[in-house]
Amino acid sequence: MVKPADSKNYYRMHHWPEAPLFHLPWWLDAVCGNQWEVVEVNHGDELKAYYLYAQKKDRLGLHIYMPHLTQFLGPGYRLTESGIRQRNNEETEMLEQLLSQLPECSSFESRWNHRFQNWLPFHWRNFQQRTRYTYVLPDISDPQQLKENFSDKIRREMAKAEKQFVAEEANDSTALLTLLQKSFREKKMKLPLEKDVLARAFSAAAANHAGSIWLAKDASGKTAAAIFVAWDAGTAYYIIGAKDDAFGNSGAMSFLFWTAFNKLKNRVKSFDFEGSMIRGVENYFRSFGAEQKGFFEITKINSPLLKMKSTMKSLLRK
Repeated sequence: MVKPADSKNYYRMHHWPEAPLFHLPWWLDAVCGNQWEVVEVNHGDELKAYYLYAQKKDRLGLHIYMPHLTQFLGPGYRLTESGIRQRNNEETEMLEQLLSQLPECSSFESRWNHRFQNWLPFHWRNFQQRTRYTYVLPDISDPQQLKENFSDKIRREMAKAEKQFVAEEANDSTALLTLLQKSFREKKMKLPLEKDVLARAFSAAAANHAGSIWLAKDASGKTAAAIFVAWDAGTAYYIIGAKDDAFGNSGAMSFLFWTAFNKLKNRVKSFDFEGSMIRGVENYFRSFGAEQKGFFEITKINSPLLKMKSTMKSLLRK
């Protein structure tokens, strides 16, 4: 085992090349600053398993939380056993070792990559689990083949948008942030994102040749929509996007996703829309013919005051 104080440095040095985007140290630095932490199971210079999380403190104690723009953190591990029973045993043992190292906290929230489906050690320690969904295109190497599985509505939107817009790669996150702020302002809602986080995430992705913001612009140069996509060695992820409702049902967002698929077809294997539990958004992602993938959101409340607040909210919803 690595001493807790050295875990982050060890992870920086020994994280796996195939680690997903949100598990890469440069991404974590951008979205969390110094608030991200990791516990590990290792053998010398060989990293066997890890658990990533972000933490912050307030008057109620320590909170483990999910940072903005980050779809999942949680576990990563490599299984070495070949038999089903042996692999299940190995997986459970690794998760129990990781869980035993996590700090005591007032509240806990962690979302996992959909590849990890065993949360039993957390269940045994009285954590709660909610299944969420994302949509994944497993192979974007042939966009024209992908297009065959798009809904008729998506294809019509793309055809319409291709006549009205051009796709332009942005140098910074300003245009996307402006659209996001406008969209939430019109809905009379507060933007659930610090603008500096978006700027840092995009800058870090660009510096690591692992992200782009594409803008859909009309003939006069006005921006109708923008999407931020970032990627690791094998998968591209839709991070965040927005459209200007003044353009109506222009198809600009669908046009930008189509642009992303074509730009990234030789760079990554798959595309993850990052999912949504909002019915309209879920239906939109599903319209691209993507596969539904369930992933876990693991939570636990230990603070008596937070437990009481949670109970009151549940009662008010009834």
